[in-house]
Amino acid sequence: MEPGRDRRGIPIGNLLQARRNVLRSLRSNMSTSHHLAERLVRGVDRILLVIGAVGLLAMMLHVGIDILSSRIFNAPIAITSAIVTNYYMIAVAFLPIMIAEYRGAHIGVSLITDVLPVGVRRWIEVLVAVATAVVYLLLTLQSWREASDKYAAGAFVVEQTTRIIIWPAYFIVPVALGAMTFFLALKIVLRATGQQPPTVPEPEVLSITPGAKNV
Repeated sequence: MEPGRDRRGIPIGNLLQARRNVLRSLRSNMSTSHHLAERLVRGVDRILLVIGAVGLLAMMLHVGIDILSSRIFNAPIAITSAIVTNYYMIAVAFLPIMIAEYRGAHIGVSLITDVLPVGVRRWIEVLVAVATAVVYLLLTLQSWREASDKYAAGAFVVEQTTRIIIWPAYFIVPVALGAMTFFLALKIVLRATGQQPPTVPEPEVLSITPGAKNV
């Protein structure tokens, strides 16, 4: 075997360069996939946030108008209770689940894991995310099955002789749980490959000091 060559006669320098190129390509692909994942999660987060915020504001306005109408004109809105219970409250309760996970707002206990090595903590996080994702996946499938049954039956309620269709509200639950399952699956893949899960970008801090730049 000639000096500077492997058993196949290929220069070792060429092999090292090829290896560096492969590693560089892998890092580039991982960076691109992570960027796409962050954009996708951020888009889903914004959609759920807007829908949840609209539902909350609509509930406040609806209830407020109902109270004013009842007190001033002695004519409450007949469908308020059914709409609030079957639409607004479901949207406000379930849609923020993924939003809270994305922002790290769920309650967590890390007294033991904080003292473990970084690699061990990463795999514990992966295992916990896998178990959680399985639970959310089962809940998503079950809630979708129930929503489909309600759709097939044309589910409705009667509020003071007014018929109110409520089957669309049943689809809010599987959509919210499915979004959470998707985020957890993405988190599992990223953490298992040594990458950080998508996080909310820090808002820009605007400085009012003359001549100072935004941070």
